[in-house]
Amino acid sequence: MKRSRGLWISVIFVAILVLGSAFSFAFGVFKPVLGLDLEGGLAVILSAPAGTDQGTMNQALENIRNRVDAFGVGEPDIFLSGNTIEIQIPGLSNSTLQQQSADTYCIEDPNGDSYGCSADQSVAQEALSGFTVGSQPRQVCLLDGNGDQLQCYASQQEADTAKGGITVAPKQSATPSASASSTSASPTASGSASPTVGPPPGASGYCLTDLGNTELKCYPSRADATAALKGITSKVTKTSWCIQAPSSSSASATPTPSASASASASKKAKASASPSASASPAPATAYAKLDVSGAQPLPCDFASNQAARTALVAYTTPHVTTQYCVYSSQHENLGCYTTQAAAAQRQRETGQQALLNLIGKTARLEERPTLGVVAPTDPSYASIQLTCSTPQEQATKACQGAAQDNNDVWYVSNAAGSAPGSKMHLGPVVIIGSNITKASAQLTGGTQTDPITQWAVAFTLDGPGSSKFAAATTAAAPTHSQIAIAVDRTVISNPQVQSAITAGNGIITGNFTEQEAKDLASLLNAGALPVELTRQSVRTVSPTLGSESLKQGIIAGIAGLILLFIYLLLYYRLLGIVAWFGMSIWAILALALISIAGKSYGYTLSLAGVAGLVISLGVTADSYIVFFERLKDEVRAGRSPRAAVQPAFKRAFRTIVAADIVTGIAAAVLYLTAVSSVRGFALTLGVATALDLFVVYFFKRPTVFLISKTTRLVEMRGFGLTSATAADHTALDTTMEPDA
Repeated sequence: MKRSRGLWISVIFVAILVLGSAFSFAFGVFKPVLGLDLEGGLAVILSAPAGTDQGTMNQALENIRNRVDAFGVGEPDIFLSGNTIEIQIPGLSNSTLQQQSADTYCIEDPNGDSYGCSADQSVAQEALSGFTVGSQPRQVCLLDGNGDQLQCYASQQEADTAKGGITVAPKQSATPSASASSTSASPTASGSASPTVGPPPGASGYCLTDLGNTELKCYPSRADATAALKGITSKVTKTSWCIQAPSSSSASATPTPSASASASASKKAKASASPSASASPAPATAYAKLDVSGAQPLPCDFASNQAARTALVAYTTPHVTTQYCVYSSQHENLGCYTTQAAAAQRQRETGQQALLNLIGKTARLEERPTLGVVAPTDPSYASIQLTCSTPQEQATKACQGAAQDNNDVWYVSNAAGSAPGSKMHLGPVVIIGSNITKASAQLTGGTQTDPITQWAVAFTLDGPGSSKFAAATTAAAPTHSQIAIAVDRTVISNPQVQSAITAGNGIITGNFTEQEAKDLASLLNAGALPVELTRQSVRTVSPTLGSESLKQGIIAGIAGLILLFIYLLLYYRLLGIVAWFGMSIWAILALALISIAGKSYGYTLSLAGVAGLVISLGVTADSYIVFFERLKDEVRAGRSPRAAVQPAFKRAFRTIVAADIVTGIAAAVLYLTAVSSVRGFALTLGVATALDLFVVYFFKRPTVFLISKTTRLVEMRGFGLTSATAADHTALDTTMEPDA
């Protein structure tokens, strides 16, 4: 009786596991995480230059993984093979936009664009009452004493900064020379030389030059140039009218430490938080309570004051009962919005192209002192060769990683304040991106001291970076020199240092859009790639194709089970039904293990993994066949089924264990040595083999033992065993009793 109780406990234990797994599948708790070829998605292969060491590749792999994780997509498969990195992101092309109910009040324009929401309608109305209309310069030009235009800038702040840096200098000679002592520019292939400013023979002219040594306008004598310098004024030549959110001076007291006054253009389409004379603390307080996570930027492109006021009058605070949320294929919420258009834009931002632009970008940030700027109009411009500008140069060790950190370089400039496409001469590196411990995108400005709002990236430096940055800004502050910020050999900002920065933090400005600022912050947080990577291939698998592959894989598995069921039923009859239940249990538990691995460890089931499961059906079927055949041999030798079952199992189990160990070793070796989807095949084959041993011992063994002890079942005509007629079954039954 005790032995039978142990057998029943084993069967009940397995039954509980199976029922629990089945209910988990039914209620969505267990669900296999599908791979690229079963769900659709994106596969990218990036390669490094030949000879790149393994440590560098491992660092690149880790940084790419951090970028993908920060992007918000689920369950990526990223692995390294030699000097190539393959990234597989299942389901990226299958994000969904879901409509959901809401209960909030939003400030909206007639087009349905939302500018902030609150659960309390009075809060939204109070905030709207503080909205005002204000003007914002779109272009500010500097004029000399004669009223002639020198240069134009995107804001008054930029114009004032540029004005303070204008000096009188002798007219430059633009003739290139190889001599280091020449008065002309002498660029070299390495970019280590710079134009040398000096008076031409006879000092024929004098010019007003900016901080980058760019000549703004020249005059016949120093006196004329000096008089023009003293008479420089600024003039707003283009103005836009903006709808501005309420703000109070008390709410904008402490700006974030910055390396300089901003040198970038304010974005006309960004929300303005500029204080208004008519704004009171109550609307400003109410506006601070609004949820603006899915809000649109306030418009700032009206042609006249009246047009802006007319638009503002139409703003309302309707009761919003519907919102639109974007979900990734892994059911991660990527953001909720009050309009379908805004949600669709978020869906595009998290799409394939945005991720492609992010994961393969080297994103090496450098801060270097500015030594000079050569505009495209300068005669020496064409003769200056940019540092590491061609793919052939970038593939060499001289252009990889920190190889150029101690050298002067020439980079192209996209920074505000310099002509587009200018070439900038920079000194050795002060700090690099790896010195940044934290970076975040934020909207700066909107205060009384800085009314222009713009997107920027605030950063915090580590200890060594803080020391180097403090030393560099301390040296640059007395002369208000500039420290350029470059990303991947392109200058994005060239701020002027007004004072030493010793706190270890600052702000990067650079004409950023909101998404550009967020992307740069993500790249800085994830770390720059230590090597230039080339995109070798991009493969997109549609969700339709993935679904079809999954369907075919399921059909193959079901067909395999049916054929095995038919064979086992015809050959073993009642024992074949035992095999049916055993293999069904094996299939349910195998899927449960795969689901748990996907949820806990990020394992994704690929088409190769499905193939491993289907092939494992043969391994499982072998276990039943070995046991049943050994049992038949014992019965044919004269034992009754009751007496034959224990020695048959003991001998068969040794064979089953040996066979499964061999299969498991093969799966382990294949998993450790293979790459890509082959590892998925090896993993599912190994797990299914181990699971086979579990089902054989805890289900098949006790079930067959219990059947053998039931005389009515054993004597059934269709039991499937043939006994020897001369056997003394009674005697054998007393000498051989199956154990639990």
